[in-house]
This record gives sequence, structure tokens and C-alpha cells, in this order.
Amino acid sequence: MRDLFRGQLDELVERLGELAALAGEGLELATRALFETDLDAAQAALDLDTRIAELDTDCSERAVRILALQGPVAADLRLVFSAVRITGDLTRMGELTLHIARAVRRRHPEPLVSDLLRDDLRRMADLAACIIEILRGAFADFDLETITGIHNFENELDTVHSRVLTLLEGPDWDGGIPTAVDIALVARFFGRFGDQAVDVADRLIFFVTGQRPAA
Repeated sequence: MRDLFRGQLDELVERLGELAALAGEGLELATRALFETDLDAAQAALDLDTRIAELDTDCSERAVRILALQGPVAADLRLVFSAVRITGDLTRMGELTLHIARAVRRRHPEPLVSDLLRDDLRRMADLAACIIEILRGAFADFDLETITGIHNFENELDTVHSRVLTLLEGPDWDGGIPTAVDIALVARFFGRFGDQAVDVADRLIFFVTGQRPAA
């Protein structure tokens, strides 16, 4: 019975890794669409929607079956509940990349990124890519030091996000209000991607150690 439980839990963790990989794929496609005004890349990102939803359902149903059939207690129960919360976080990360792709599609064929903000938005995209790469590896090795490092990337992401908003409100911005709104939304999506990743990181730490990270 114990071997069966461990096997089911390992399969659940593997599916979580696949969900993280999908979020990463969506981010890569949405980023290409954003900076290259690539409608095909935007559509390819949006086409991931069904796969993200299917994996979300699969992970949730696996967790429910473990709870119903295995009756885990103590530490094992902690692992399953952590996995349920991580599923939701990773799904939202994937959905945020689709929001970026939709913004690009909405503005096409006009480019969304202006020269004034290109470097900062590129930095936000690069930070998000670093974050999801860490999470993808985390489901294989659970290296706590690396996982904790996500906080540093997310802190910089917040800093750059604030700078983008300041530039949009400043005298140098001449791109008009509709474009400013779209860019502010894209920057927010990158920022929320980082926020959700921190939640995943903290849940992974709890998953492994049973202790909640210090605030």
C-alpha cells in the first residue's frame, strides 16, 4: 500500500512538472509574439489553453483520488494539499502568458512595445523566464537553495514593473492612452507571473520541509 501511495504521489509531481513546462512554453511563445509582433507565436500560445486546462484537471483529480483512496495522514497529507495549491498556481501562471498573447493579437499588426519601454519589458520577460526555468527543475531535484532564489528574481521583477508604470505616467511617454493601458496590463501580467511563482516556491519549500518560509 505504501509503495502504491508513493507511486501515485510521484506521478502527481511529474504532472506538476509538465504543467510548469507548459507555463514556460506559453511564456516563450508570448514573449516572442510581444517583441517580434508575431501573430503566429501569439496564436500558438493561445492554443496551449486546452492543454493547460486538461493538466490542471488531471492534477486536481489525481490529488483527490489520493486523498479518497489512500487516506494520507500527517506529512503525506501535507504533500497532497501542497500539490493541490501548486496546481492552481501553475495553472494561473500559464493563463497569464495567454493574456500577454491576447494583448499582442489585439494590437496586431501594430507593435505593442515602444522603444522607450523595450529594455524594461525585455528584462521583465527575461526574469520571468529565469523563474519558470527554476520551477521546471524544482520538480525533479527539489533543491531548496535554488527554489528560494526565486524571491530575488521576483523582487527585481517588481522593481522593473514599477519603473514601467512610472515611465507610462511620465512626460516622455507619447504613445497614447490605449497603448499605455495595454502595456501596463502586459507588465502586470509579467509581475503576477512572478508573484504566482513565489507562491509555488513557498509551497514547494513547505512540501519538502514541512516549514513555511519566513515572510
